[in-house]
Order: sequence, then C-alpha cells, then structure tokens
Amino acid sequence: MRLEFLMPLWATIPLFGAMLTLCVVLLVRRPRQRTAWLRRLLMVLLLAVVALRPVTPIDAEQTERMNANVFFVVDRTGSMNAEDYAAGQPRLDGVKADMQQIMGMTEGARYSIIAFDSSATSQLPLTTDAGAAAAWIDTLETEPTAYSQGSNVDRPLATLLSEITTVREEDPDSHVLVYFLSDGENTDERESESFSAAQGYVDGGAVLGYGTPEGGPMKAQGGATDGEYITDSSGQQGISMIDSAQLEKIAGELGVPYLHRTDPEEPIEGTMEGITLRPIPSEDSRDVTSFEDWYWVASIPLTALLIWELGEMTYRLPRKLDRYDVSGAQR
Repeated sequence: MRLEFLMPLWATIPLFGAMLTLCVVLLVRRPRQRTAWLRRLLMVLLLAVVALRPVTPIDAEQTERMNANVFFVVDRTGSMNAEDYAAGQPRLDGVKADMQQIMGMTEGARYSIIAFDSSATSQLPLTTDAGAAAAWIDTLETEPTAYSQGSNVDRPLATLLSEITTVREEDPDSHVLVYFLSDGENTDERESESFSAAQGYVDGGAVLGYGTPEGGPMKAQGGATDGEYITDSSGQQGISMIDSAQLEKIAGELGVPYLHRTDPEEPIEGTMEGITLRPIPSEDSRDVTSFEDWYWVASIPLTALLIWELGEMTYRLPRKLDRYDVSGAQR
C-alpha cells in the first residue's frame, strides 16, 4: 500500500495539524461537550486519511493491437466544401465516410491524423484510441474562409515525413499505411514538392480524390458570410475542380494507388495488398499506472459522523431560537 496525496503534503500537514490541535484543546477544556469534540476529532482524522489517499498499485494487463500504423493526411482547405461529391454533397462528407471505412478495415491499429489548410498540423498523435480518431472525424470542418491564405498539397509533407520516419525506427515490425484525402487543388500558384522521400517508409494506403472535373460551388465557413456561397473576383459563384493529375502524381510518388471517390458505399480496395494484419503486444498499458483506492473505507464512517453532527446542529437550533425569543420578550 502507498499514499497518493490529494493535496500537497506541505499544505496537508499544517492544515490538519491545526484542526487536530483545536479539537484536542477543546476536548480537554470543555468537558460538557466532550462527546461533540471527540466526534469532531474523529472526523478530522478520517478526513486526513481521505486526503492522504491510501492506494494499492494494480499491475497493468498486457493488451494487444494490430501491427499497423495508419496515417490520415486530410485536406481541410475551403475547396473541400465544394458540393460535387456523390449527390451534391460537400467533399468533406466523403472524407468522413472514407476515414470511417478505413478504420473499420484496420480495426485495432494505431491512428494518426495530420490536417492541412493554410498550414499543416498533427491533429492526433499516433494512438490506439480509436474513439479519439472517430471523435475528430465527427467534428471535421474546413478552415474558416477568412483565414485562408492559399493552399498547396505539399503542406503536410514535412510533418508526414517526420512522423513516419520516427514510427519506422520505434516500431519496425508494424506496417505504415498512409491515406492522403484531398481534391488536389493548389491555389498558391507554386509547384508542389515531391512526396518521393516518403515512399521508402510506406507499406500501403492510397491517395483518395474528391470532386469532379466540372467542379462545384462551395459555401463559406465561419464569419459574417458563413453558409453563403463563395464568389470569385468577378462576383460570379466560385467553382472548385478536382486536380486528378496532381493526386495521381502524389500517389505515384508514395507508391500507393489513386482512387477517385464518388460514393461513400464504394469499397476502398487495393490499399493493403500484401499486408497481413496480426495482433502484437501493445506497450501502451505499461506507461499507465493504475491503483485501487482505499479512501472510501474512511469515507463511510466519516459520512456517518457528519450526519450525526448535522443532526445535533439541527436539534440544537430550535432550542437556541426559543431562548432568543424568551430573552427578547423579557427585554
């Protein structure tokens, strides 16, 4: 058994030391109230036990995960709101459906999410917590339109390279799967950097493309124009079109297939060829210390004594009020 303090020891000792001293002094100096002060002394002692929080460590159970690290690289630029996916839905709806489908295909794997718009950020570090990934998917939105500063599909390249090289060193026996979800549209008029440097670290995955060559209108995200269709410099409704050539180029550089996505029910095939998922020991549980708490043993008599104290106070209150009324009437 060990102690896991609920408050710092430097605060616990003087606080409870003062309360115990007060109870002992009044217990001695007020013999007619000895029962009450003995009860309060016991309450302080029991409360101190709760504050010290006695626990017994529990050995973490060895858990398993699948031998795959799945990296989602997600386009959050404003063009992903273009309504030319499936039956006029925003492209982002297709992204959400496909991410959920991929998670179903790789159940038990570790997941990481890298999102890019005007910048690229790691939204979810590599984790076995599929619930955290699912929650991120549910709340996925494009960047606020007012913050858009032009986009390029190579924005996440540095972050992706950093993460997959690290995981290859730390977890060499697991597969690295990269799913790049985008419409491929560049708006910063700059040539995209090559993803070829990542190919040697990638075992599977795909580049998934959204949108149509004809394009579709898109609604603004956030701000005063939220929900309104974006217009171009001439005042006409802005149209965003998929850049399939750009997406096919990225797929070739990564060494994975390119799939044009038009239906959320369509299977995502050919992205795990030659890969066999199998369970391996997970080290996640070794980093988490768990305990069995025992402070509840002290809290039961503490609650009983507290109820007794409140009962005594409630009983004495009408008598004090009566004496006050009598003394007031005598005056």
